[in-house]
Amino acid sequence: MSAAALALDEPHVLVGPYEPRTSAPAPAAPVAPVALVPPAVSEPMTAADIPQVIELLRAAPQAAYCEWEDERLLSGHLAHSSDLCRVIRTPSGRVVAALLAGSFGVRGSISHAVVDPGHRRLGLARVLAVDTLAAFRRRGVNRIFLAVLDGNEAATALWTGVGFRPALGERTFECDL
Repeated sequence: MSAAALALDEPHVLVGPYEPRTSAPAPAAPVAPVALVPPAVSEPMTAADIPQVIELLRAAPQAAYCEWEDERLLSGHLAHSSDLCRVIRTPSGRVVAALLAGSFGVRGSISHAVVDPGHRRLGLARVLAVDTLAAFRRRGVNRIFLAVLDGNEAATALWTGVGFRPALGERTFECDL
């Protein structure tokens, strides 16, 4: 079960639509609670998920995917970071959200988070982020780094919403080998 789901003490329920009052309230008939869709659950990524994850990354320019991040490289990464790399699947097993991360000592890094366009704005990236941060804590990681492309306001809102802040006075440098 995801850390986000564990934080809930009881299922969310709706108790009827909101209607503004225009006069004195009439006696209300009892409204049966309607259960909402169960919360999304992230799971550790498996080697079988990698082709679908690569497909999601390729389709999302904001994910800054590099073609050298192929199945062989990602499979090797999962050998030591499967708890940090997470996916959310539909009931039929299709991967609709993924997050790739790793750690080195007490520092961690999140390299990619991506959600299928048809499943955005449902909180899936937040579930992945919360669950991955919990996995980092279990490993004893003290600081996590990530990069967000300039102008990606959705990613900025996600990461600041789960506790990240811009690193003032720093620049990110990279080098492809």
